[in-house]
Amino acid sequence: MSFHKFTIMNHNEAHQREEIVDLLVNTDHIVSIKPIRMATNDRQVIEGYWVRLSNGKKYKALQMPEAFNTKLSEELPAPRFLSEHSVEDQVQ
Repeated sequence: MSFHKFTIMNHNEAHQREEIVDLLVNTDHIVSIKPIRMATNDRQVIEGYWVRLSNGKKYKALQMPEAFNTKLSEELPAPRFLSEHSVEDQVQ
């Protein structure tokens, strides 16, 4: 198991407010991390992440370990677009 600290925004039903808490997440169970923009209680927009785990739970993370930020900022090679002719040739 590999636990890392995330800072998440958690909805508190009793107070009808969002609260910020630290959470240790087993990173072996992370399925996806998606950059998002979130609104706070005072209607400010902040950048964060949707963190989805293998058990179906989702968290709105405000902060996560630097290794994940590095992976998200990694440049990928440009996609290869096929021409109409090459697509038609593959179909036949």
